[in-house]
Amino acid sequence: MIFEFRSKSPGDAGWPLRPAGEGQAGERRGAARPQAAIAAVLATIVVVAAGCDAVGRTFRTQQPPQQPQACAQVFSPARCLVMTDTAASQLRTTRENITSLVVIPDPTPEVRPNGDVILQTVGGARRINLEVTFADGTMHRVGMCGGVSRDPACVNDPHIETGDLIHGGYQDVQEGSSPVPSAAPDALAEATELRLDRMDIAIDQVGKYEVRLGEARLPNGLLTQADFALVDDWPRDLTILDGVRTEVRSLDDGKPLMNVYEHGWRNGVEPVEAFLVFEVFRFEPGAKLTIRDVVVR
Repeated sequence: MIFEFRSKSPGDAGWPLRPAGEGQAGERRGAARPQAAIAAVLATIVVVAAGCDAVGRTFRTQQPPQQPQACAQVFSPARCLVMTDTAASQLRTTRENITSLVVIPDPTPEVRPNGDVILQTVGGARRINLEVTFADGTMHRVGMCGGVSRDPACVNDPHIETGDLIHGGYQDVQEGSSPVPSAAPDALAEATELRLDRMDIAIDQVGKYEVRLGEARLPNGLLTQADFALVDDWPRDLTILDGVRTEVRSLDDGKPLMNVYEHGWRNGVEPVEAFLVFEVFRFEPGAKLTIRDVVVR
């Protein structure tokens, strides 16, 4: 929604607040309100705006910078570094080929002839627009972090996101699905779980990795846990932009277990194998990704 704020001028009791488009631009709405009531309304706007920021929604009540700024003047060094990698990924180049990253300011808010300033709220953070300069002097524009994003480039303390298979769709109820029965006692007795205390994964190339973690036997084909953790969630010697996740595949048909209602209830136990899946954008010699506390059952 777009709200209209009228600049204060001599004789005004305050700033009337109304949705843009309601009434005429020069229309006064009733008698002047008491100052205390107006102050309460403005205070409420500030509180709501602060709450929106806390959940990733942006409500701007001040003019954005009028000039482009170097990334380091706006964001933390760690964030600028991963923003550089994200820009390089979009432009199909490398971090080393980027010599400059400049934040382009938001468009100046619309100001009507009568002095009214039109501000906007958006469903999440505004897109960050960047001007990227290559080593050969060419310049390019990229954007990132619009909406609600947890990508490393969109937070001041970057870290690798870890996917949660169980709560990431596996238990979502499909329309028209019947309840899945609980595991039978005899199948529970035959089931085996996969556990790893720690595992080091050597990184020697860019691109996609599918690292086999091991096997388990699920009671009646029902997956109840697929957990792991990173020892270092932001290693300095490699960059993973799209997160790390587990994938559990049936050894009966080779298909990944994506949803319990689609996979269904199986007789006896179902053998499965687990993989760690991720994509490396860049790395330095000797880099490794270390995981711990792996449990699949």
